[in-house]
Amino acid sequence: MSLKEIQLAALLHDIGKFSQRAKETPDPGYMKLSKEDHGFSGAHAKWSASFIREFNLGSVIEDLVLYHHNPSHSRYQEFSKIVQRADHHSSMERTKSKKRDVKKEPLISVFSKVSITEDNNPHEYYLPLHELNVDSLDIIKPQPVKKETMSGWNLEPEYKRLWKGFKSEFNSLKNPENFNTVLYLLKKYTSLIPAAAYVSEPDISLFDHLKTSAALATCMYLYFQENKLKFSDSEKCYLVVSGDISGIQNFIYRISSPEEAQKGMSKRLRGRSMYLNLINDAVLSRIIKDLELTWANVLFCGGGHFIAIVPNTSQAQEKLDEIKSEINHLFLDKFNAELYLALSAVSCSGSDLENFGKIIERLTHENLKDKRSKFQGFLDKIFQDETEIPYNTCPVCSGGNQNGEGFCKECLNHEKLGRKIANAEYIIKAYTTDEKPFDFHEMGVGYKFESKSNKLVDRIKSMSSKYEKVEISRLNDSNFLEMVDELDDLENVSFGFSFMGNTVPHHSDKGTLHFEHLAEISKGAKKMGILKMDVDNLGKIFSSGLNNPSISRISTLSSFLDMFFSGFINQIAKKYMVLEDVCSECRDLVDEIRIKFDENSKEVEIYREIEGNVVCKECMKNSIPTIYINYSGGDDLLVFGPYDDIIRFSNDLKNEFKDWTCLNRDITLSAGIFLAGPKFPVDRAVNFANGYLETSKNCGKDKITVFNDVVMWDTQEPYKGFKDLLDFAYKLEDLSNRGKTSKSLVYSMLMMWQDTFTSLKSATDMKEWNKNNKIRLEKKKYVPLFKYKLRTVKNHQIKEEMNKEGLKFMPWIKIPASWVSLRTR
Repeated sequence: MSLKEIQLAALLHDIGKFSQRAKETPDPGYMKLSKEDHGFSGAHAKWSASFIREFNLGSVIEDLVLYHHNPSHSRYQEFSKIVQRADHHSSMERTKSKKRDVKKEPLISVFSKVSITEDNNPHEYYLPLHELNVDSLDIIKPQPVKKETMSGWNLEPEYKRLWKGFKSEFNSLKNPENFNTVLYLLKKYTSLIPAAAYVSEPDISLFDHLKTSAALATCMYLYFQENKLKFSDSEKCYLVVSGDISGIQNFIYRISSPEEAQKGMSKRLRGRSMYLNLINDAVLSRIIKDLELTWANVLFCGGGHFIAIVPNTSQAQEKLDEIKSEINHLFLDKFNAELYLALSAVSCSGSDLENFGKIIERLTHENLKDKRSKFQGFLDKIFQDETEIPYNTCPVCSGGNQNGEGFCKECLNHEKLGRKIANAEYIIKAYTTDEKPFDFHEMGVGYKFESKSNKLVDRIKSMSSKYEKVEISRLNDSNFLEMVDELDDLENVSFGFSFMGNTVPHHSDKGTLHFEHLAEISKGAKKMGILKMDVDNLGKIFSSGLNNPSISRISTLSSFLDMFFSGFINQIAKKYMVLEDVCSECRDLVDEIRIKFDENSKEVEIYREIEGNVVCKECMKNSIPTIYINYSGGDDLLVFGPYDDIIRFSNDLKNEFKDWTCLNRDITLSAGIFLAGPKFPVDRAVNFANGYLETSKNCGKDKITVFNDVVMWDTQEPYKGFKDLLDFAYKLEDLSNRGKTSKSLVYSMLMMWQDTFTSLKSATDMKEWNKNNKIRLEKKKYVPLFKYKLRTVKNHQIKEEMNKEGLKFMPWIKIPASWVSLRTR
């Protein structure tokens, strides 16, 4: 019995639930089988085995799948028990509940099950039954009403449509035993299908159940191969591994941007962020390769952090120690100990997986202990005497400049990486020690970023002939099998897709816009906005936010969080744009902006829609996003853009996130926005934005800091929230633009606020924030002067509205008034 057969059997053991719900008929050979044959709750196994037989995946896999609920009838009882135990350990969250009709039960969003405060009882939200389509993730947002997720009174039509699509794509595979390709095909079609619904809570996706079952079966097989023990749910055959890179903030943002380095700064920052993602991926790729695992064993990867489950074997322990040492030697040599990989592992049994959240909590604690003693054993190397005086230091990172090209080798590589990923459509990964042909190479893994071309297939064929294994991942497009006809006969090539927040302002002729261009695009004042944002209390959500936080439930939660920050964010970002060109009929609908890409080039015209106008569809085809996603994934992001677009984007992103997470009040975001002039050093701007984010968190979370003021996202009377303050800012701006109020009135309101609240200190914690807001509500010094200033408003109705609304907003008028002041310059 081979490991590959076990892995594929575990991955496909419940595929019959999919075809059964689509009203497929199982193979006639299985029709006479009874509960005594396939097990009491294993009727779906007849459909699973039929699928295996139809696509000729082998009699061994067919047997394991058919009898995974009743291993005593299998020809391979010991191995069938592995699939059975993996299935059970993956679904430890299941408890008996009311009987349900599986065709009338859509997937319940796992976010509607999160609760970390005692009085939070979120409503159930449901997910439409649909394949993953990265370009239109908005169609799979959770719905509060079950029937709105179905086309009829049951889901059978949706199941039939999905099954037809899945079978058609599976049938196109020349190598249907390629685990990685099948895994991603299942991700596309089963991520929104409930794993179990008949007498279970349907909040775990079939994909996450199949994926974790395959991971656990792999671990069990390798563990029992080494230990030759009998099966037991108490046997600690699993090792949950957590990797966490520390020093990320300093590494990415502690770089200078002197005059000579401004031009490539955006690419350099993006390249440094991507470097960490690829290091993360490379470490995991080595673990997977060296331990004979699959990508199903990876539960989370993003933001310099990963969680994987591996077999609790001596080989695994040795390999993890070896990889940790290798990567930290790399960090010492290249970055002078600025980065460090903390790597911790916790052994556990199948029974322990019932509370996977507790395992994650313990791993977090172990990683913190590791970080406190980082580079232990490397001290001789850290304190090694310098043999040469570093005369030529890099003006960006202050490292050595060995090239004579102005910047050090690493900064040049990061800039190149940032440039390559801006418009890449594929990531091609190969396992090799050959560094030369790749855009990035570490740990024996090379990465190339590619776009569609006539020569791409030939290049991949060439790589396949040279390297041990090649993985093709299509970026932000789940139609990932378009090259399958030309390449699928190559046994060492696999296909997949991945989400990446990769929206950048790219001009078709001139390339990516510079940071100063983003400032030029702003309306009024020429400033750029820098947004830092992340999810509050994420550790607590994973460790204690779910009842029965099994490995499958945690995997589902992780998948949908990453889907938002790596995928859906692109759809939100692309709403903000300028145009490369407009037709003669649309000229009056836009403002012209002139920018230069370097001192020697001519000015280039781009166009921004005048608010309230809409250009024709042809002109929209020439759009350039104004939002520059430097990094987004896992649970946080860093985004640049014109200051006004960034402020509005932050509000849109927060609103979409609340919808995505079922309006659950225990799942919140904090944000910080810093506004900078076109020549302001980017490294300092990012540090300010990060400081504002920390202020938002220190003042109670679920807040945003902008214009150096901390406010809640939503109004909670009597305190005004950011959304209502922004709406009032739009109103003030509109009145000023139409001449209904004077610009001086808005300026006067800001002066009144400053005069009244001069004693207020910037809040640094929740206690100070509450105290400041109480003072804002109590002090009314501005009222007489405000009413006096309203005499300049001629329209009686507008004067009354301003009198009523203005007084309500005056305690927080700094944000609306600052917005109008900048926009009307």
